[in-house]
Amino acid sequence: MLYLSENLKILRKKMDMTQEDVSEILGVSPQSVSKWERGDTYPDITLLPSLANLYNTSIDSLIGMEKINDDKAIAHAFLEGQKLLRDGNSTGAADAFSKALKTYPNDESLMLELALVLAIDGKTEKLGKAEILCERILSGNPSETVMCTARAVLCYIYLKSGKKEKAVESAQSLPHEAVCRFTVLAEIEKDPGIDDINTCLRGISFRDNAEHDIIVIDFGLDLLPMIEEGSLLDKISEVREKAGKDKSGQHKLPMIRVRDNTDLLPDQVRLRHYSDFPIDKQYVDFNDAINEIIKVLTQIAM
Repeated sequence: MLYLSENLKILRKKMDMTQEDVSEILGVSPQSVSKWERGDTYPDITLLPSLANLYNTSIDSLIGMEKINDDKAIAHAFLEGQKLLRDGNSTGAADAFSKALKTYPNDESLMLELALVLAIDGKTEKLGKAEILCERILSGNPSETVMCTARAVLCYIYLKSGKKEKAVESAQSLPHEAVCRFTVLAEIEKDPGIDDINTCLRGISFRDNAEHDIIVIDFGLDLLPMIEEGSLLDKISEVREKAGKDKSGQHKLPMIRVRDNTDLLPDQVRLRHYSDFPIDKQYVDFNDAINEIIKVLTQIAM
């Protein structure tokens, strides 16, 4: 019910009603209506049909299912979590990804990001949770990229947990490319320390290899305020919606991740799709960058 309180307030004002009016109609106290709209509490589930009818809307619209299912929200979650992790705030990053997973409990990419953050933290309890997340991903039907990355993360979780044999076994199941078996096995044979393992985990989290199910857009600065001001995420959502889905029900335009990249110059933007780099240059005007990003995404979606 992420957007319920916001919607209740907007709809009530749209109907030109006071909190007292609503409380009288529903038979609850004005304080209850006030708490609902502040997000302090939620109305009883049995009141949702009455609220929907009162405001001439559906329960889905009242709760905000369209917003909850919006890809833009997932993109925000990735951006926030990755920024916190880059800033060294692993606890904040874990909280951000955990919060997002409560809304998208079956999103395997979010599970993987949370597992990475917990593995980097390294406390015994968190390593256990990270291991469970990776095993949950692998027990499902993830994309090849997510599956291989989850196995690689498991290798380092096992190493931190003192399970070298399991780490080797997991590494041997990796493919030859991307997060490959030779790279991970070579690291294991070095008997890496915690700092070395964390470096490997961060390398996976901020990996530069192209992902077959994700388009990555990197910016050279903390440009989140500019991204929001320029409505980049809104425009990306529009392009993805217009592209539609294929016969199998998958989006024609893959998941898009927007993030900061400290390796880039301050005014540099890089957009990666598969093994290509459709955009990799500096911009004087941020709006020019947004326009070119949308142009390239539209081309990819065709």
